Amino acid sequence: MNIVIRSGRSEELPEIMEMIARCVAVMQAGGSDQWDSQYPNRDVISEDIKQGTLFVAESEGRIRGMIVLDENQDDQYETIHWKEDDGPHLMMHRLAVDPEAQGQGIARKMVEFTEEKAVSDGYRSIRLDTYAKNAAALRLYHGLGYDLRGEVNFPGKLAAFPVFEKVINANSL
Repeated sequence: MNIVIRSGRSEELPEIMEMIARCVAVMQAGGSDQWDSQYPNRDVISEDIKQGTLFVAESEGRIRGMIVLDENQDDQYETIHWKEDDGPHLMMHRLAVDPEAQGQGIARKMVEFTEEKAVSDGYRSIRLDTYAKNAAALRLYHGLGYDLRGEVNFPGKLAAFPVFEKVINANSL
């Protein structure tokens, strides 16, 4: 499968929201309350596109995945002991792969894209959180050399969110 990762476009919002709905259905069927009908919603994704921070993985004319890359850290991240204190830091948010395309390396390609962007844009580290019940994401980040730095909790969620960091330099990738 040939994957192209590029900026998401406003006219793709309906297709992106349909993919998110499929992801939510699979998450909930598996017992995860990470995402729901309230988050991520159309307004959040529309703002991501408007800000130029949402990237899509496209194959055969269809959106197969998405990721948001920006510098916005949740306030709870202040409680984490980071390896790299000096910034800037690139944040990974809302990584999702269409359930119809999972298991094909798309998430890995999107993380590799993130790492290449971090190097080219001069970031010192990549930071993210994922849901403790998301076993596939936990395996992915561990396997790609992300260090577990602690965990945060978000209101209304049943489990914690492990927080990861990968220090970036051109020689580390």
